[in-house]
Amino acid sequence: MEKLIELIQNSQSFLLKQILYYAKIHDYVKYSSTLEEAWVASVTGLSDALIGCIQNDKKIPELNVDQDFISEPITEFGRIEALRHRQRGISLEMYLGLIKYYRQTYIDLIMNSITDQKQQILYTLWVNRFFDQNEIAFCKEWNVQSKETLLSELQLTNREIVNEKNKYLTIFESIPIPVILFDTEDYCNNINFAAQYFLQENLYSPGYVYYAEDQKQKAESVIPCFYEEYQAFCKGSEHEATIEKDCESPIHGKKNVIIKFRRMLDISGKFMGTVIILNDQTERKQIEEKLRHMSFHDMFTDLYNRSYLEQEIKRLSSKKGDSVGIVSCDIDGLKIVNDNLGHYAGDSLIKLVANILKSSFREIDMVCRIGGDEFLALMPSIDDDTVQNSCQKIHMQIEQHNANHKREPISVSVGRATGRVLSNKDIPEIIKQADNIMYSEKKMNHENYDMLFFERFKKYGKDLFN
Repeated sequence: MEKLIELIQNSQSFLLKQILYYAKIHDYVKYSSTLEEAWVASVTGLSDALIGCIQNDKKIPELNVDQDFISEPITEFGRIEALRHRQRGISLEMYLGLIKYYRQTYIDLIMNSITDQKQQILYTLWVNRFFDQNEIAFCKEWNVQSKETLLSELQLTNREIVNEKNKYLTIFESIPIPVILFDTEDYCNNINFAAQYFLQENLYSPGYVYYAEDQKQKAESVIPCFYEEYQAFCKGSEHEATIEKDCESPIHGKKNVIIKFRRMLDISGKFMGTVIILNDQTERKQIEEKLRHMSFHDMFTDLYNRSYLEQEIKRLSSKKGDSVGIVSCDIDGLKIVNDNLGHYAGDSLIKLVANILKSSFREIDMVCRIGGDEFLALMPSIDDDTVQNSCQKIHMQIEQHNANHKREPISVSVGRATGRVLSNKDIPEIIKQADNIMYSEKKMNHENYDMLFFERFKKYGKDLFN
């Protein structure tokens, strides 16, 4: 009998699969648990009871005429299961029918696994007698109860079901993540308070949709923002799907949402509806965008920084044959401003220059602050005339600024160069050419700005850049 014990112990997956097969094709799943774990527990309990009986007495259990089946250890599992199913409102006929298929499951295991005919007969007889004794025991247990006792059991079970339902509703409504349940007809079966708050302007009270049967709405009116995606999921064959979408919330405005669709399936695999879980990613997206912006921008001027410039140089270097323009800029006299007026005035000067540079280039050009008073504009797909126009625009804006803002004298040295990208070394070489021109201009601008600054300083004093 040890071989039978070992076979049962090592074949729990087969037994589970086989009983579910019988339960599905004969429609027992309609009145049984929808969770696979409950079926696992029943197979495990039944196997443990059978193995325990074999280990306790190797003799085949027979059906003696005066035997008290209810008090036998071999029938304990059957009596307990009978009580549980009776309390759930299952009829004796229904329970007996399902038990017959449990019996068949274990017989199938023996017939599929044991090749020795004598062992087949022995093991099959053992299993049959085990189930015979249990069936007799729970039939007697089932029928011994009075109608009053059965009614009392059902009333108790109904109260427990109501308590379980209330617990489910409390948990469902307390979940801070929006959750929506739709049935197979696209009606909203339930929607928790978090989902109502996220999706609708007129909030219902918790549990309203669940109890208000006549007020159930179709999916199109509940989730208009992602109704098309919901329809596509329902028409498809996937068990679950996740999408990301921007949705307009009546209360909260535009929100970035992770939407998870999942089919609700019972143990028989029937489609019971769809559960939708919403995860608001707006704040996380905003933080990510802010961090991304910070990683590629100079926080003081909001221009691109050196890291972004180096990344773009690598990218543009891969576009062989494209023309690139470089404008190199350096603020004149920043040290004089800092020394005479302090770094606050120097900071004001840097920001003034940065704003002028922002407005002097095309939208696709990358204007970067690469040092304290150094700036560089990277201009892709461009000709020399366009680069020259941008430089002229810088000089023109500085001239207009100095004429209109006497207390904020500005001077910027500018160098430009244009070239075609044929190798990874070309853009650094173009930058070097622009720098050389800029430094040549800076030598000439140095004295001119000194004169301009001290002229204004003499007239306005500490009010410069203030």
